[in-house]
Amino acid sequence: MSLPGPVSYRIGEGDYLALNALVFRRTWTRCLWLTLPTGAVIAVPIAVSKQSLIHGIVLILVGAAAACLFVMVMRLFLGPRARKIYRETASLREEITLTFEDGGVRLEQASGMHRAQWGQLVRWDEDDKIFALFPNRILALSFPKQQVNKEVVNFMREQMKLSGLPRRWKLRQ
Repeated sequence: MSLPGPVSYRIGEGDYLALNALVFRRTWTRCLWLTLPTGAVIAVPIAVSKQSLIHGIVLILVGAAAACLFVMVMRLFLGPRARKIYRETASLREEITLTFEDGGVRLEQASGMHRAQWGQLVRWDEDDKIFALFPNRILALSFPKQQVNKEVVNFMREQMKLSGLPRRWKLRQ
């Protein structure tokens, strides 16, 4: 298989916000789903001890509503926080050149260079705006789909699948 040629791009403020929103959706959605069984574990013994099933259900609903409110407030502050981080970090605004090598990728910019082997990346994810490769659980190499052509994104997606990560957001064991 021939490797795609080098691609140059810049991460804009909107791209950085899109990456943060993507990660936020993945992490906080799971947290919200965990509130229901956790609420049940807490509320059922209370309800059983008081002999009132409705009391336990109300406790679960109040806990779920509080968790939803917390997530909505966190999402509300995501945009301003991401914009501040983007503006504070000069390296995010530099032009980046993505080059494919045997077994991985190389990203070069004025402030430095990063190499990653497909098998060393721990996860990948994407939405309609961004494609991201994760060298670890918190750090992401992001590729704006507006600037990186579809063939390059398809190539990276296929390489991640071939390396043992068949679906988005799955963490390598």
